[in-house]
Amino acid sequence: MSIPVNPRSNPGAWDGAVNLHDLGGLPLEDGGTTAPGRVWRSGAPEPITPTGWAEALEAGLTTVVDLRNPAEIKQARDRMPGSARPSGLVTRSTPTEDPGDPHFLETCGPWLDHPRSYAPNIAMYPHLVGGVFRALADATGPALVHCAAGRDRTGMITAMLLSLTGVEHEAIAEDYVQAFRGTTHRGGGVTYDEEQGAWVQHPGKTWTAQQLDVRVRERRAALLGWLAELDPVAYLRYAGLDEAQIAALRDRLRATEPLSGAAARAARGS
Repeated sequence: MSIPVNPRSNPGAWDGAVNLHDLGGLPLEDGGTTAPGRVWRSGAPEPITPTGWAEALEAGLTTVVDLRNPAEIKQARDRMPGSARPSGLVTRSTPTEDPGDPHFLETCGPWLDHPRSYAPNIAMYPHLVGGVFRALADATGPALVHCAAGRDRTGMITAMLLSLTGVEHEAIAEDYVQAFRGTTHRGGGVTYDEEQGAWVQHPGKTWTAQQLDVRVRERRAALLGWLAELDPVAYLRYAGLDEAQIAALRDRLRATEPLSGAAARAARGS
């Protein structure tokens, strides 16, 4: 599949975007780097302004893969009712978890902001995680993957995609750290309270530099340990993806097809 790319795109230039990063430019184990302008990761897109969405479209964005659950999406849109996105974008709602599942809450609830939750999460919900990767495999062009903060669920999915692509594990960890450091303030929202055994409203908390460094070290080590055990191809087969979909995912960030269509015209400045 030919995925158009606009080499002039600036991944930091989408006005209002939160914790936005391009997954291009990461070193591959067999040499070279991932292609820019193919997959972005971010926090919730509701703060993106109309100017920002225009910049995203100029960068070639075609598909938004939303990892949040329906209650989170409703809450975000209730808070920002004027946050409509362009009608031409395809949005796929693909949550990675069931927030009402007692087993999930018991196992992952204490680790919702930590890679220690990744292994049990994907083990519990191969049908949900498979849905995320089918949405990415089926995207006709560049895609944005996001959750609420752009850190945890997004980190899990993009780490799996990068591992499948053949990105060096240390580089995957650094990409995660960059996104984690992009949320030095733990914003208010819904979080799971272990003592109450319920989802509650969290007021938000700002970490000091020292607190952040400690959290980064813990999470980076946990992420690298998980990646060492992960077989992304075997998992995606188990999750129901076929070989063509897996190949499309593996090639998405590696492909070097020439520009075509609107992206080629944009690159020429016409």
